[in-house]
Amino acid sequence: MRLLLPSVVMTAYIFFSLVWPLRISKAHKAALGILLLTVGMKYIFYEVVGGSFFRPILPVPVLLVAEALYASLVILFFLALLKDLTVLLCRIGCFFGKKWHIPATAGLRCAVFVAASLCAGLWGTYQAVRVPDVRTVEVRIENLPVELEGFSLVQLSDIHIGPLFKNRWLSEVVEKANTLSPALVVITGDFIDGLPDELRADVQPLEKLRAKFGVFGVEGNHENYYNAPGWRPVFTSLGITMLSNEHRVLPGGLVIGGVTDRASSRFGRSGPSPAQAFAGAPASPRILLAHQPYLEGILPAAVDLQLSGHTHGGSLFFLAPLIAHYNGGYVRGLYTTENGQLYVSSGTGLWAGFSCRLGVPSEITQIILKRR
Repeated sequence: MRLLLPSVVMTAYIFFSLVWPLRISKAHKAALGILLLTVGMKYIFYEVVGGSFFRPILPVPVLLVAEALYASLVILFFLALLKDLTVLLCRIGCFFGKKWHIPATAGLRCAVFVAASLCAGLWGTYQAVRVPDVRTVEVRIENLPVELEGFSLVQLSDIHIGPLFKNRWLSEVVEKANTLSPALVVITGDFIDGLPDELRADVQPLEKLRAKFGVFGVEGNHENYYNAPGWRPVFTSLGITMLSNEHRVLPGGLVIGGVTDRASSRFGRSGPSPAQAFAGAPASPRILLAHQPYLEGILPAAVDLQLSGHTHGGSLFFLAPLIAHYNGGYVRGLYTTENGQLYVSSGTGLWAGFSCRLGVPSEITQIILKRR
């Protein structure tokens, strides 16, 4: 499993950095090592007990505990790494005659780091599963028609209805989105983590989304994992117009285009094609919906604004550079690109396999179009 090796590496590093220096018996060190390894084997636990790495079938309280403990492990790893870098700097300073040292004993440092990581893991898990706040973003577009000045749309992304996020949570998200009275609602992929027959009731609140010009969506990579063709009629029945390399022209001339996900080609389906999506579209303001922000190997058609998700904003603020590296340099917020502007949502929900947010709040995004 691709996440098994990183988990083992983190566990081993924490053990030798924080546990091994402790002045305790070898039996106690072994017990702490086993405890760390047990927490680090979360994904094996999901496979063996829950039956699935992507969508474990477990009681929600069990999932939340497992997620909080694993998130604490990740945070503890980075704290240990920071500690060791500080020790290295102190030793370099001593080499040059400086009297640098880290205060406190190894035991006290270990206790403080463990307590801090547990608190951060619990708080981050709560932040991940709560109903998100609204984030309002103004986007200025060149030559925007006067009638589209102040046009508002709501973006939902990475809802991930499944093990953690269910009907009640989604109902609250929909209610909050509707209070914004948007002209348009868009959902930029990863609606679900499960098959249509299993989650049909949990996605039902989406039919209550209200917008003057309708609700549009595109698939994400997770739709492809769970029968994207089977989900399409379900989403359509909920009043969502799914765009697969196609576009629609709204009143006022605004063009909404959407592409399939990069994962679709692995399942024998057409990959994303912005050029195809906007074929025959009028020369007026264009918005592209694409789940993943970086369409590697595909030069997007020139668009005024691309709306994406997928990255979850990096989940933990210190992971942002790593997540950006794997997504063309994009992780969250508004960017100016060579082809226009790009907004990457931090996500409305989160994948159940890593449900923690620190410094990266989830969001219901309200986007207001302005003339430049």
